[in-house]
Amino acid sequence: MRRYFCLDNILIDMRCLQDASYKDRGVGKLALNLVKSVGHLGKRCRTIGIIDPNMPALENRFSSLVDEIRLNSYIGDLQGSMAFVELSPMTHDPLFVGRIINDVRVLTASIVYDFIPLYEPDRYLPDGIHRIDYQTQLIWLSRYDHFFPISQHTSDELSRILNVPHDRITKTAAPVEAAFERRNGVKPKADRIYVLACGGAEPRKNIECAIKAHARSTALQDSKVELWVSGNYPASWQATFRDLYVASGGHTELLHFIGFVSLEKLSAIYRNAVCAIVAARMEGFSIPIVEAMAANVPVIASRIPAHRELIDRDALMFDPQDDEAAGALLEKLVYNGWYRHEVVREQSTGWSRFRAEKIASEFWAQIAFLLTKRDASARPNILKGARPRVAFMTPLPPDPSGVADYSAATLKELGKRVHVDVFTDSPLDAKPEGVSSVFPISELPFLNNEYDRLISVVGNSHFHTAIVKNLLIYGGACIEHDNRLLHFYTYQLGHGRACEVASRELGRPVDAAEIDQWLSDEASLDATFLGELASVSSPLVLHSPVTAELVRRRFGKPVVDLPFSIYRIPQVDRGDLAKKTEARSRLGIKHGEFAIVTLGYIHPNKSIVECIQALALLLERGVRARLYCVGDWAMDREVLKKVCDDLGVSGFVQFTGAYVTEETYRDYLLAADAGIQLRTHLLGGLSGALLDCIAAGIPSVANADLVRAMAAPKFIKPVEDHPKPESLADALQQIAGAGQRQGDYEEERQLYCQEHSFANYTDRLCAELGLEISVSD
Repeated sequence: MRRYFCLDNILIDMRCLQDASYKDRGVGKLALNLVKSVGHLGKRCRTIGIIDPNMPALENRFSSLVDEIRLNSYIGDLQGSMAFVELSPMTHDPLFVGRIINDVRVLTASIVYDFIPLYEPDRYLPDGIHRIDYQTQLIWLSRYDHFFPISQHTSDELSRILNVPHDRITKTAAPVEAAFERRNGVKPKADRIYVLACGGAEPRKNIECAIKAHARSTALQDSKVELWVSGNYPASWQATFRDLYVASGGHTELLHFIGFVSLEKLSAIYRNAVCAIVAARMEGFSIPIVEAMAANVPVIASRIPAHRELIDRDALMFDPQDDEAAGALLEKLVYNGWYRHEVVREQSTGWSRFRAEKIASEFWAQIAFLLTKRDASARPNILKGARPRVAFMTPLPPDPSGVADYSAATLKELGKRVHVDVFTDSPLDAKPEGVSSVFPISELPFLNNEYDRLISVVGNSHFHTAIVKNLLIYGGACIEHDNRLLHFYTYQLGHGRACEVASRELGRPVDAAEIDQWLSDEASLDATFLGELASVSSPLVLHSPVTAELVRRRFGKPVVDLPFSIYRIPQVDRGDLAKKTEARSRLGIKHGEFAIVTLGYIHPNKSIVECIQALALLLERGVRARLYCVGDWAMDREVLKKVCDDLGVSGFVQFTGAYVTEETYRDYLLAADAGIQLRTHLLGGLSGALLDCIAAGIPSVANADLVRAMAAPKFIKPVEDHPKPESLADALQQIAGAGQRQGDYEEERQLYCQEHSFANYTDRLCAELGLEISVSD
């Protein structure tokens, strides 16, 4: 086999092979032939099949033909020369692959079958929505670099309708399967004599003409010559055609519908037919004509442009509405053996140009030739010598979200390195620092190849619904903040979707009752709900090494693990005792009191009851402790008040009952002697509050999973993941007894802050995304 120009990446839209309506028809045959033969481009070429996860699963017989399957058309991570082949441009949503079509690095090529909807708009484009959709598809089709129409007729229409110049057109065709080819000219003796009428369950196939032509022939009826109809017609259609056949004079026992049969059986049906008839009113190409020729079966056809290209003799053609002329031709072929032999001889060689190997070889040779004329190895903006451009999809303040705060801090540093456009639905008062432009969330950045990278920021709340929707369709890089998306999937996408995603992740059925159990007690949670994001993201960026390892193990997908950076807390100088005293005074914290703070939502998954029980133990041991719960309620406050009353510690626990101002929050960080931050949902969960404690230099207690996820310094004391009050009390008492000052671990704190700074974070993020950066002030 001849080898041509070596291509680095060949991208193939394989959605038509997912679609049952197309995969076993002419569209699927041509598509499969080209995919199977991509080796013509050389061994270095990596083949990537693009599929839609919302369509039926791609069968293994198709997916095994490519090196990689992608669930979207994001290619920002690919390097080297690229070509994209659209196997069926007018069949599915063009926006799904729109970014590739607009990418100047990629040679884009499309098969073109026909423009039949324009010829029968009342049937195929019955309303405004269908007409707009079809016009949209035509607009996207016009943007391809090169076209491969399947016939000269389609080529002519392509030039006429879209004004495509001839130098951007190379004619191809649908391939004939080798199974149809008869190796010798001897026709096997058949027990039954029949005419094969080639159709399909579409009105334009015009099978009525063949049915009436056969039924009205007295000679064919008297000789008991049967009519076999190919095409998978539903029962209701068959009944209608039988009525038509009988009404036209036919004997019902002579009419047979083949239905769906294997390739081997279909090719045998062709070979044993006395002749074939193809009566379609419109076609882009007619594979049944070629199949009949390959099988040495004489074929007559309707007089339409696509058929004229295949049948040279006009005497073998008829008007699609003239069943009388079609019947006369059938009688001549059935009863005149010499004439039949002559037609077979005439038609015995022309079909060979449609052999699968020949079509595929010529197609890939043309792709290779076109590639030799291109130089698109660099990304658009790097090629221009410009700063990389990034589209950043995220919520931002004033939305009350830790993710929003984190993104705002990221953008301050990222904007020093690259050009950043933010896409957000947050009600901004002003343009965020580091941002060039602000736009509402939409599909626009996913279709605009001016961006070198797309970054979607995802968290476990409703602020991310539109972001996730676009990410799952179009792909791109994803910064995922949470170790689980239980609440997002359940409340934003519904119980059904949550059950489906969790079942796939765990490899067992998960029902709505189990979802509700996880919601009521996240300590029992088994699923991360990160599988879909891992499948579509290029790459998936996580901030917890524990969660990252879990995702790698469960989903087998590569993950980028970046350190969770210090994003929100204003600088506090806990070494200044005067400032600490002033803060304690403002908060009403007494001199000599051991002040313990826990920050954020007051929620059962933070072991708040155990914290109160640990406080009671400290008081029993003589430690003058007091617990300050700084945050809004996320549980029944009366439950905790009763716990405090029962333990006799109501005077030693203070609930702010709501979020506090930034100034008050800073005071708590200055005033605290110890912190306590717990997360019982595990799976590598993170805590912005613990990050604040570390940055402020507050010796704190945290559960082991959280300590590992945060890579916490040594002044954070670990306890069990489902901590006992005794363990919490012991750890807090050690902190109280040590009497440590910030200077005792200042070097460790500063090192952690440096490693977890946003300057370091954004440098690593840009490196992982392949962005060439230069830092500016």
